[in-house]
Amino acid sequence: MHAAAWAFEVGAVRCLALLDGVSRLDNARMLRRFPDATEADYRQAYRQLGLNYDEAASSLNVLLMRLGGETVLVDSGEGGKPHGGHLPRSLAQAGVHPAEVTLIVVTHSHGDHVQGLLNEHQQPAFPAARYVMNAAEWEWWAARTAADPAQRAIAAMMKGSGLQLIADREEILPGLQALPLPGHTPGHIGLRLTSYGAELLHLADLLHSPMQFVRPDWSAAFDHDKAAAATTRARALAEAADAGALVFFYHLAFPGLGRVARKGTAFWWEEAQRSA
Repeated sequence: MHAAAWAFEVGAVRCLALLDGVSRLDNARMLRRFPDATEADYRQAYRQLGLNYDEAASSLNVLLMRLGGETVLVDSGEGGKPHGGHLPRSLAQAGVHPAEVTLIVVTHSHGDHVQGLLNEHQQPAFPAARYVMNAAEWEWWAARTAADPAQRAIAAMMKGSGLQLIADREEILPGLQALPLPGHTPGHIGLRLTSYGAELLHLADLLHSPMQFVRPDWSAAFDHDKAAAATTRARALAEAADAGALVFFYHLAFPGLGRVARKGTAFWWEEAQRSA
Protein backbone atom coordinates (compact mmCIF):
# COMPACT_ATOMS: atom_id res chain seq x y z
CA MET A 1 0.00 0.00 0.00
CA HIS A 2 1.29 3.44 -0.92
CA ALA A 3 -0.87 6.57 -1.16
CA ALA A 4 -4.27 6.29 0.51
CA ALA A 5 -6.93 8.55 2.03
CA TRP A 6 -9.79 7.63 4.36
CA ALA A 7 -12.53 10.20 5.03
CA PHE A 8 -14.53 10.28 8.27
CA GLU A 9 -16.31 12.79 10.51
CA VAL A 10 -16.15 13.67 14.19
CA GLY A 11 -19.32 15.60 14.89
CA ALA A 12 -19.20 18.49 12.42
CA VAL A 13 -15.45 18.14 11.78
CA ARG A 14 -14.42 16.59 8.49
CA CYS A 15 -11.30 14.45 8.83
CA LEU A 16 -8.95 12.49 6.63
CA ALA A 17 -6.54 9.70 7.53
CA LEU A 18 -3.66 9.96 5.06
CA LEU A 19 -1.01 7.31 4.49
CA ASP A 20 2.63 8.36 4.20
CA GLY A 21 4.03 4.83 3.97
CA VAL A 22 4.25 1.30 5.34
CA SER A 23 7.29 -0.71 6.38
CA ARG A 24 7.39 -4.47 6.82
CA LEU A 25 8.52 -5.63 10.28
CA ASP A 26 10.36 -8.93 9.94
CA ASN A 27 11.46 -10.79 13.04
CA ALA A 28 14.90 -9.18 13.14
CA ARG A 29 13.39 -5.68 13.10
CA MET A 30 10.86 -6.64 15.75
CA LEU A 31 13.61 -7.96 18.01
CA ARG A 32 15.43 -4.64 17.70
CA ARG A 33 12.25 -2.75 18.52
CA PHE A 34 11.21 -4.88 21.49
CA PRO A 35 14.41 -6.48 22.81
CA ASP A 36 12.89 -7.37 26.19
CA ALA A 37 10.58 -9.97 24.62
CA THR A 38 11.07 -12.95 22.29
CA GLU A 39 9.62 -14.15 19.02
CA ALA A 40 7.46 -16.61 20.96
CA ASP A 41 6.12 -13.72 23.05
CA TYR A 42 5.35 -11.69 19.93
CA ARG A 43 3.53 -14.57 18.27
CA GLN A 44 1.43 -15.20 21.35
CA ALA A 45 0.41 -11.54 21.55
CA TYR A 46 -0.55 -11.47 17.87
CA ARG A 47 -2.59 -14.67 18.30
CA GLN A 48 -4.45 -13.14 21.22
CA LEU A 49 -5.46 -10.26 18.94
CA GLY A 50 -6.44 -12.55 16.06
CA LEU A 51 -3.60 -11.18 13.92
CA ASN A 52 -0.84 -12.86 11.88
CA TYR A 53 2.62 -12.06 13.22
CA ASP A 54 4.17 -12.91 9.85
CA GLU A 55 2.31 -9.94 8.36
CA ALA A 56 3.54 -7.42 10.98
CA ALA A 57 4.08 -3.92 9.59
CA SER A 58 4.25 -0.31 10.71
CA SER A 59 2.24 2.42 8.98
CA LEU A 60 2.73 6.18 8.98
CA ASN A 61 -0.77 7.63 9.40
CA VAL A 62 -1.22 11.39 9.17
CA LEU A 63 -4.44 13.10 10.30
CA LEU A 64 -6.01 16.12 8.58
CA MET A 65 -8.95 18.05 10.07
CA ARG A 66 -11.12 20.92 8.80
CA LEU A 67 -11.76 22.80 12.02
CA GLY A 68 -12.92 26.33 12.72
CA GLY A 69 -11.81 27.71 9.38
CA GLU A 70 -8.42 25.99 9.68
CA THR A 71 -7.05 23.03 7.78
CA VAL A 72 -5.04 21.22 10.44
CA LEU A 73 -2.43 18.55 9.72
CA VAL A 74 -1.07 16.41 12.54
CA ASP A 75 2.55 15.41 11.79
CA SER A 76 3.94 15.10 8.27
CA GLY A 77 5.37 11.63 7.66
CA GLU A 78 9.03 10.98 7.03
CA GLY A 79 9.43 12.56 3.60
CA GLY A 80 10.66 9.42 1.88
CA LYS A 81 13.43 8.64 4.37
CA PRO A 82 13.37 5.64 4.28
CA HIS A 83 9.84 4.20 3.99
CA GLY A 84 7.47 7.16 3.71
CA GLY A 85 7.06 9.99 1.26
CA HIS A 86 3.57 9.20 -0.01
CA LEU A 87 1.78 11.97 1.91
CA PRO A 88 1.71 14.42 -1.05
CA ARG A 89 0.07 11.75 -3.23
CA SER A 90 -2.38 10.84 -0.46
CA LEU A 91 -3.35 14.51 -0.16
CA ALA A 92 -3.79 14.75 -3.94
CA GLN A 93 -5.94 11.61 -3.90
CA ALA A 94 -8.18 13.35 -1.35
CA GLY A 95 -8.28 16.57 -3.40
CA VAL A 96 -6.27 18.61 -0.88
CA HIS A 97 -3.48 20.95 -2.01
CA PRO A 98 -0.55 21.39 0.42
CA ALA A 99 -1.08 25.17 0.32
CA GLU A 100 -4.51 24.65 1.95
CA VAL A 101 -2.89 23.49 5.19
CA THR A 102 -2.87 26.40 7.65
CA LEU A 103 -1.78 24.73 10.90
CA ILE A 104 0.46 21.75 11.63
CA VAL A 105 0.51 20.15 15.07
CA VAL A 106 3.73 18.22 15.65
CA THR A 107 3.14 15.50 18.24
CA HIS A 108 6.89 15.04 18.77
CA SER A 109 10.18 15.57 17.00
CA HIS A 110 11.18 12.11 15.74
CA GLY A 111 12.16 12.10 12.08
CA ASP A 112 9.23 10.03 10.87
CA HIS A 113 6.94 12.83 12.11
CA VAL A 114 8.84 15.91 10.91
CA GLN A 115 10.93 15.04 7.86
CA GLY A 116 7.94 15.57 5.59
CA LEU A 117 7.79 19.25 6.58
CA LEU A 118 10.44 20.08 3.96
CA ASN A 119 10.19 19.03 0.32
CA GLU A 120 12.99 17.67 -1.86
CA HIS A 121 14.15 21.24 -2.51
CA GLN A 122 14.42 21.93 1.24
CA GLN A 123 11.51 24.32 1.03
CA PRO A 124 8.38 24.21 3.25
CA ALA A 125 6.15 21.41 2.01
CA PHE A 126 3.13 23.34 3.38
CA PRO A 127 3.92 26.96 2.50
CA ALA A 128 0.94 28.58 4.27
CA ALA A 129 1.25 26.64 7.52
CA ARG A 130 2.22 27.72 10.99
CA TYR A 131 3.20 25.22 13.67
CA VAL A 132 2.32 24.01 17.16
CA MET A 133 4.56 21.93 19.41
CA ASN A 134 4.80 21.22 23.12
CA ALA A 135 7.31 23.59 24.75
CA ALA A 136 9.17 20.81 26.57
CA GLU A 137 9.47 18.85 23.34
CA TRP A 138 10.89 21.87 21.51
CA GLU A 139 13.53 22.37 24.20
CA TRP A 140 14.51 18.68 24.12
CA TRP A 141 14.63 18.67 20.33
CA ALA A 142 16.83 21.78 20.20
CA ALA A 143 19.40 20.15 22.49
CA ARG A 144 19.27 16.81 20.70
CA THR A 145 19.71 18.19 17.18
CA ALA A 146 22.59 20.59 17.88
CA ALA A 147 24.85 18.46 15.67
CA ASP A 148 22.22 17.49 13.06
CA PRO A 149 21.98 20.00 10.17
CA ALA A 150 18.91 18.34 8.62
CA GLN A 151 16.91 18.47 11.83
CA ARG A 152 18.10 22.01 12.57
CA ALA A 153 16.84 23.09 9.14
CA ILE A 154 13.37 21.73 9.90
CA ALA A 155 13.28 23.42 13.30
CA ALA A 156 14.48 26.73 11.85
CA MET A 157 11.81 26.61 9.14
CA MET A 158 9.11 26.00 11.75
CA LYS A 159 10.31 28.87 13.89
CA GLY A 160 10.47 31.20 10.91
CA SER A 161 7.01 30.23 9.66
CA GLY A 162 5.25 30.92 12.96
CA LEU A 163 5.71 28.54 15.86
CA GLN A 164 3.42 28.35 18.90
CA LEU A 165 4.84 26.52 21.90
CA ILE A 166 2.12 25.10 24.11
CA ALA A 167 1.80 23.72 27.62
CA ASP A 168 0.33 20.36 28.61
CA ARG A 169 -3.43 20.16 27.98
CA GLU A 170 -3.51 23.58 26.34
CA GLU A 171 -6.38 24.33 23.96
CA ILE A 172 -4.96 24.73 20.45
CA LEU A 173 -8.24 25.65 18.74
CA PRO A 174 -11.81 25.57 20.04
CA GLY A 175 -12.59 21.87 20.35
CA LEU A 176 -8.95 20.77 19.97
CA GLN A 177 -6.86 20.18 23.11
CA ALA A 178 -3.34 18.84 23.62
CA LEU A 179 -2.97 15.61 25.63
CA PRO A 180 0.37 14.99 27.37
CA LEU A 181 1.71 11.50 26.60
CA PRO A 182 5.20 11.55 28.16
CA GLY A 183 7.66 8.70 27.86
CA HIS A 184 8.14 8.18 24.14
CA THR A 185 9.75 11.63 24.18
CA PRO A 186 9.69 14.19 27.01
CA GLY A 187 7.10 16.41 25.34
CA HIS A 188 5.19 13.81 23.32
CA ILE A 189 1.54 14.85 22.95
CA GLY A 190 -1.69 13.51 21.57
CA LEU A 191 -4.88 15.43 20.86
CA ARG A 192 -8.50 15.42 21.96
CA LEU A 193 -11.00 16.63 19.34
CA THR A 194 -14.60 17.20 20.41
CA SER A 195 -17.55 18.29 18.28
CA TYR A 196 -21.29 18.03 18.99
CA GLY A 197 -20.84 15.28 21.54
CA ALA A 198 -18.44 13.22 19.40
CA GLU A 199 -14.83 12.68 20.43
CA LEU A 200 -11.59 11.63 18.73
CA LEU A 201 -8.39 10.85 20.62
CA HIS A 202 -5.23 11.09 18.52
CA LEU A 203 -2.77 9.01 20.56
CA ALA A 204 0.21 9.45 18.23
CA ASP A 205 3.06 7.09 19.21
CA LEU A 206 1.52 5.83 22.43
CA LEU A 207 2.19 2.41 20.96
CA HIS A 208 4.17 1.09 18.00
CA SER A 209 2.64 -2.35 17.59
CA PRO A 210 -0.78 -3.92 18.25
CA MET A 211 1.06 -6.28 20.62
CA GLN A 212 1.05 -3.45 23.13
CA PHE A 213 -2.71 -3.70 23.56
CA VAL A 214 -2.06 -7.13 25.07
CA ARG A 215 1.19 -6.08 26.74
CA PRO A 216 1.07 -2.34 27.50
CA ASP A 217 4.10 -2.89 29.74
CA TRP A 218 6.26 -3.53 26.65
CA SER A 219 8.05 -0.36 25.56
CA ALA A 220 9.90 0.03 22.29
CA ALA A 221 13.67 0.46 22.26
CA PHE A 222 13.29 4.01 20.95
CA ASP A 223 11.08 5.19 23.82
CA HIS A 224 13.07 7.87 25.65
CA ASP A 225 11.84 6.74 29.09
CA LYS A 226 10.53 3.18 28.83
CA ALA A 227 9.03 3.06 32.33
CA ALA A 228 7.20 6.36 31.84
CA ALA A 229 6.02 5.26 28.40
CA ALA A 230 4.53 2.07 29.86
CA THR A 231 2.76 3.99 32.62
CA THR A 232 1.39 6.52 30.14
CA ARG A 233 0.28 3.75 27.77
CA ALA A 234 -1.68 1.84 30.42
CA ARG A 235 -3.37 5.03 31.61
CA ALA A 236 -4.24 6.37 28.16
CA LEU A 237 -5.55 3.04 26.86
CA ALA A 238 -7.76 2.70 29.94
CA GLU A 239 -9.09 6.23 29.48
CA ALA A 240 -9.76 5.63 25.78
CA ALA A 241 -11.58 2.37 26.51
CA ASP A 242 -13.69 3.89 29.28
CA ALA A 243 -14.60 6.92 27.14
CA GLY A 244 -15.62 4.78 24.17
CA ALA A 245 -14.04 7.43 21.98
CA LEU A 246 -12.85 7.04 18.42
CA VAL A 247 -9.06 6.67 18.52
CA PHE A 248 -6.32 7.38 15.97
CA PHE A 249 -2.82 5.86 16.09
CA TYR A 250 0.12 6.89 13.94
CA HIS A 251 1.71 3.44 13.50
CA LEU A 252 -1.13 0.93 13.40
CA ALA A 253 -2.37 -0.53 10.11
CA PHE A 254 -3.91 2.19 7.94
CA PRO A 255 -6.10 4.07 8.65
CA GLY A 256 -5.07 3.67 12.31
CA LEU A 257 -8.63 4.43 13.33
CA GLY A 258 -10.86 2.48 15.71
CA ARG A 259 -11.81 2.02 19.34
CA VAL A 260 -10.03 0.57 22.35
CA ALA A 261 -11.87 -1.94 24.53
CA ARG A 262 -10.92 -3.65 27.77
CA LYS A 263 -10.28 -7.39 27.69
CA GLY A 264 -9.51 -8.66 31.18
CA THR A 265 -6.35 -6.90 32.33
CA ALA A 266 -5.38 -6.10 28.74
CA PHE A 267 -7.01 -4.24 25.84
CA TRP A 268 -8.51 -4.95 22.45
CA TRP A 269 -8.44 -2.97 19.19
CA GLU A 270 -11.63 -2.66 17.15
CA GLU A 271 -10.73 -1.26 13.73
CA ALA A 272 -13.06 1.29 12.18
CA GLN A 273 -15.13 0.22 9.19
CA ARG A 274 -15.57 2.57 6.26
CA SER A 275 -19.09 3.96 5.96
CA ALA A 276 -21.04 2.88 2.91
